[in-house]
Amino acid sequence: MKRLFCAAQFLALATLVVGCSGANSAPAPATEQVAGVPLVDPDVRHVAVNDRSLPYVRVEEALLEPENAVIRAPARVAFRDGAVSTVGAPAPGRVIKLLVEAGEKVEVGAPLLTIASPEASEYAMELARARIEVQAANDAVTRQEDMAKKGVGREVEQIAAKHRLAEARASLTHAQKTVSMLGPNSGGMVTVTAPIEGTILRRFTTVGAQVEPGGDPLLEIGNPEALWVVAEVFQDDLLLVREGAKVNLEFAARPGIVVGHVVGIGVLVDTGLRRAPVYVAIDQAVVGLTPGAYARANIIAPAEEGVTLPKTAVLIKDGTHSIVYVEDAPGKFAQRDVVLGHTFGEHVQVISGIKPGERIAVSGALLIDGEAQQLL
Repeated sequence: MKRLFCAAQFLALATLVVGCSGANSAPAPATEQVAGVPLVDPDVRHVAVNDRSLPYVRVEEALLEPENAVIRAPARVAFRDGAVSTVGAPAPGRVIKLLVEAGEKVEVGAPLLTIASPEASEYAMELARARIEVQAANDAVTRQEDMAKKGVGREVEQIAAKHRLAEARASLTHAQKTVSMLGPNSGGMVTVTAPIEGTILRRFTTVGAQVEPGGDPLLEIGNPEALWVVAEVFQDDLLLVREGAKVNLEFAARPGIVVGHVVGIGVLVDTGLRRAPVYVAIDQAVVGLTPGAYARANIIAPAEEGVTLPKTAVLIKDGTHSIVYVEDAPGKFAQRDVVLGHTFGEHVQVISGIKPGERIAVSGALLIDGEAQQLL
């Protein structure tokens, strides 16, 4: 019985290695040669996949393909820095007229609304008073200088006159800045103007509303032509993002791919989601793109090291190391230990163990591994 059992084992082993190609199939040699060059390393354990299993095994060349090293992240369309301006009240008062509607385009300096402000009248009066004081102080200095030339003036009076002139000029400068911040105004009526060119996004106030500086905003203006895409990238992926990297953008409301590139990487990380913003400039004209629109950003990561393979090509052994099966000859595979890098969606970076051009089993690896286990 023992001899019969060993013979049966030997026959099963020979059938697995050679394959089920027919009843008269002969065992394959340990090493095949083409023009004197060995195709199979005799020192490496090989697995020959039989004809029935071979259709379930797909083999691809391992290549350095940057398009597979992609960081995918949710994104949204937003205004660039400086492309949105919130308009507030320059002086306390009451809104008496709204001159624009939401969605209306405005130029720099365009009138937006009118505020009745008693304080604005006081500011104008202070400016007029400051101008008079400067003129009076300047006349006093001139008079003291003339008296000093005639020998009848006193030096202390001349110095005091110059000090009063300096104080008057400082008060005038302050009053001028205060009035200039009000914008166009006359008789206590202040006209608030647009600080940037753009579109009225929202109106926060109504006629009759009481307003004051530092209070709630009155309007919001944005430039719809100054847009970019903000991608929310996981903290672990952030180190792979480079400024200038190509980005393929997908928009839910627009078919096709829009090309962009990374122009900035944020440093603030959302503590809940562990994501950080990556700012993407859009490289082509896109019609109908609006702030707040959702998108998906596919950021091309630098894949200068190693190759990328489908995750189905890699098997984890004993929870400690990773392997792939390399095709050394048609239908014959060798197990190879590999060191993995970053995972990009359905692909994984292989840092070492595989060279570009080697043929790897990218599907059916479990089938090959199962047959390899039977050889042990």
